[in-house]
Amino acid sequence: MTTPTGGRNSSNARTRPITTNVSAALSPHSAVADPARLAAVDSYRLTGHAGDPDLDSLVSHLAQVLRVPTAVINLVGPDHQCYPAECGAGIPSSQVPDKLSFCAQVVAERAPLMVSDARSHPVFSGNPLVLAGRVASYLGVPLIDEDGFVLGTLSVFDSRPREFTAEDRGVLEALVGLVRVVLSLRRRTALHAWDAQLLAAQGRVLEEVATGRPLVDTLDLLAATVRDLTPTADAPRLQALRTAVDRLTAVAIHADERRRAMERMAHQDSLTGLANRAYFTEAGSAALAAGGAVLFIDLDRFKEVNDRGGHALGDQLLIRIARRLREQIAEVTPDAVVGRLGGDEFAAVLPGLDREAAAGLGGRLVHALVDEVVAGRRTVRVSSSIGLAMARPGSTFDDVLRAADDAMYAAKDSGRGGLHLLDT
Repeated sequence: MTTPTGGRNSSNARTRPITTNVSAALSPHSAVADPARLAAVDSYRLTGHAGDPDLDSLVSHLAQVLRVPTAVINLVGPDHQCYPAECGAGIPSSQVPDKLSFCAQVVAERAPLMVSDARSHPVFSGNPLVLAGRVASYLGVPLIDEDGFVLGTLSVFDSRPREFTAEDRGVLEALVGLVRVVLSLRRRTALHAWDAQLLAAQGRVLEEVATGRPLVDTLDLLAATVRDLTPTADAPRLQALRTAVDRLTAVAIHADERRRAMERMAHQDSLTGLANRAYFTEAGSAALAAGGAVLFIDLDRFKEVNDRGGHALGDQLLIRIARRLREQIAEVTPDAVVGRLGGDEFAAVLPGLDREAAAGLGGRLVHALVDEVVAGRRTVRVSSSIGLAMARPGSTFDDVLRAADDAMYAAKDSGRGGLHLLDT
């Protein structure tokens, strides 16, 4: 623990590797008790729960996202832990000796700490919460203020042993930036009413981010904040406004990108990028409401490719077929919903297409979805059996999909590599 605990020249915690090994011979007490660091902690004038709904929402959201019973913002003092916001702890502060404190160790090391099983840990097995059976694993990241002082941590605790992932750590490191912004702005509002206006605007922005509002709405709110506060700002406050807006803009953009990525993961098949079965059913039902057709595609001899060449070769084939399927359908009906239902089965909803147009597209796909794969010592010719079913008044999405599935099996029975049409 040779790294300083404060000062502007201190390295950023994000550049430090996560700590997993902690020696019982090294106590974090001297780092925690550093006078300059304690002065920085005291400047925030927090001795317990801050009563800040934004911080409360943040720890509640963190506990929900990481599926843990306890999440806290912890300002660390000597043998003392103050919680400006907590979810699951049920107390505003606690008294744990620094040598047994997870969060004190994070402060001393200026680095994230993960403990996957505290019950057998040489240091933390003696922590009172571990002994009581309330804590078995821990993940925390340092909360570093704008002057470079490690105030404490943003941490989560689980009551069962757990290996936290790099993605879990990324969530904490993203959110600790929000905590830093909120606490910094709170400190400034003690003397300046203008800062209180900025804090309120910042709270509205964070609320928009937390509730998943469209990014354009959040950026509009930030622009309105700049218009409202700029006329009454002196030079230092104008710089503070620009800094806060820049940080909040970055936070909003990052959150929007993360939300979009999570939506894509929830909706997409991870291998092909097509809609997964759940999203295909949801979006396909809506797309077929006004009529149209459903195609059901199954690859012929795909099992032989897998058996002879292995799953990696089969995956490469599925990716190629999915790309052609998507491209061919997009040329005819850009509003189509195309999905992979599992294995080598694909389906497409063609909204608004009549029987002739749908059959024409199905015929094109019979020729397009053909591939020759060298598997082992043999070249396997893979074709596609395609079933087509038309939606009729009163038919449900499940009815049409089932009919298309039946039609696909009829195409296989007819010799594979063909199109068969059924009406519902």
